[in-house]
Amino acid sequence: MNKYISGLCIVLLFSCQQEKLIPNEDSEEAIKAVVTGETYAYMKKDYTKWSSFWDHSSDVLRLDVSDTGFSQTRGWYKNGAHLETFFKEHPEPISSTFENSNYLIFYDANLAWVAFDQKWTTESGEESVAKATITLLKKEDAWKIISYTAIQYEAEDDTIDTLGRE
Repeated sequence: MNKYISGLCIVLLFSCQQEKLIPNEDSEEAIKAVVTGETYAYMKKDYTKWSSFWDHSSDVLRLDVSDTGFSQTRGWYKNGAHLETFFKEHPEPISSTFENSNYLIFYDANLAWVAFDQKWTTESGEESVAKATITLLKKEDAWKIISYTAIQYEAEDDTIDTLGRE
């Protein structure tokens, strides 16, 4: 009898292990597609598309730090409702361009963490830069953003290293 219980415990132990993923280019490109897709939808002020990239739970966290101040919101209701109102009050699309670079991506079967540099350029050539980190959860086979942090800094300051990269 003890053999059967021991065998059952071993089977349970191995069946409960986290699914391991071998890093591959396709998975990293899918994660990058969510990151850039969310930004493009934001720029177009397309609330429906933009919100499709986000998890809609109370765990959502958004943090923005810029020269105008610090903003932190928790929960989809506050994040989504705030941006829906903002998009309605300011419907004109953002005409700047952006480029993400210097990606650092870690992920497993259901959780991903992405850090990257983001450079914005206005039509007149003014630049702004930010260090961003995004945490994503896999829900129903799709990556959803659960946490987004962006820290803006002066484009001329090339000593900024908020991500501690080597």
